[in-house]
Amino acid sequence: MAIYQKSLDDTLVAINAASSPGTGWSLAANLQAVLNAARTANMPLFLRAGTYSTGALDVTAATGGGKPLELIAEPGTVTISLSGSALHLLQVDGVADVTIRGIIFNGNNQALTGSGTRGLVRFINAGASNFSIENSAVLNSTAAGIVAEGGSKGRIANNRVSASVTGIFANDSVVDIEGNHLSTLGDNGIAVWTSSIAANGSIVRNNTIDNVNNASGGTGQYGNAILVFRAGNVKVAENTISNVRYSAIRLNATSNTTVVNNYCKTSREVAIFVEAPTSGLNTNGCVIADNVIDGAGCGISIANAGLYSDGITSLTVVSGNIVRNITKNAIPDPGYTPPTTTGGGIGVEHSTNVTGNLITATQGAAITLGTNDAAINLAAVGNTIVSCPMGIGYSADGSARSLLISSNLVRGFRNITNIADPLYPVSGAIVSLSFNGTTYDRDTNGASANTDYGISSQTSVGNLTVGMNRANV
Repeated sequence: MAIYQKSLDDTLVAINAASSPGTGWSLAANLQAVLNAARTANMPLFLRAGTYSTGALDVTAATGGGKPLELIAEPGTVTISLSGSALHLLQVDGVADVTIRGIIFNGNNQALTGSGTRGLVRFINAGASNFSIENSAVLNSTAAGIVAEGGSKGRIANNRVSASVTGIFANDSVVDIEGNHLSTLGDNGIAVWTSSIAANGSIVRNNTIDNVNNASGGTGQYGNAILVFRAGNVKVAENTISNVRYSAIRLNATSNTTVVNNYCKTSREVAIFVEAPTSGLNTNGCVIADNVIDGAGCGISIANAGLYSDGITSLTVVSGNIVRNITKNAIPDPGYTPPTTTGGGIGVEHSTNVTGNLITATQGAAITLGTNDAAINLAAVGNTIVSCPMGIGYSADGSARSLLISSNLVRGFRNITNIADPLYPVSGAIVSLSFNGTTYDRDTNGASANTDYGISSQTSVGNLTVGMNRANV
């Protein structure tokens, strides 16, 4: 088989054939030469149906007259297949206005040996602006499927990415990632990172992500459908996510990021996890709103209050979410503690409003305000809690500061007053609780149950103000 090319109606057409297709066709040295020729002639390159086996392909400012590339095919008919170990399959380095449509890129599980963020299809450096890869497929990559890195800007839309380590990785780049279907990922689905904490503005919208493992191990670095790290002002909206080993959506050291209208089903750990686990890498100003969570080890966690060498996660709004079917899931991964999730619906620690959420069918507390001394400026207002063993648990630690619980409806909780009852630790409508390193347990008042404020009209006790709630067994 050989590659032949022909100019036709202001388009360069190429075909992989055993012999010349006829008059006007010329033999090309390889697929790289055809790409260069199309760019030099300033023509779109249309690939006819077939499989094109090749080594690494490069689009650089030093080739093809430095001009853009438009690479197109009838969707589903053309496969560009990696023939052996290589730096990548296709890389666009510093060239603007590159468009790719309708191509299947198959990595054949060949080793990718490039530097930086390794990937099968890569758009790198600031000159690679206004790129677009659409209606294509990226399969069988031993690293990432699609990479945007080093200041590139563009759009990754309506593609299928599967059988890769990470599906789409945007690193120090601003990318619209929309309408893609990602499945069977080894480590993460979509990652949006920056090298240092900085505004970014990428959009992750309307993607479908299923089956994300954590093949590289760890305790949450891998196994996430959408992972935002250090990049700020990111919009995560309207994604459908299922079957992940850790989190459906994980925000780490980001600011002013919104997570809105996502559907998250079957997360082994925390479905939506907002955290700052390292000192100096803070997370603030995030909105977690109108998401549906169905099945997780914990529903929503807003974690870290600047204690124990952690960063601070603050100024967060958790509003209008539906959280249901939350179970205590065993996570036997090395280094993961505690070994079982808490089964809680929503847990917060620092400067967070929890308002207007509907939570049902949890195995732990529906809402937890604070973890021992990590309990600062927290409000739970106007939430509806149905059929959860504990409604709202709050920290009564002496270091807890400014907690408000008001206008919540709690129905179907465990009403237990005997502290010897084995179900007492997870019971009550609005009660104080403590974390013992493994579980959140309802406090006691000596040999008696602690006070349940579920029907208090208005009460202030220490740093807690509670009132106007309604609790019914």
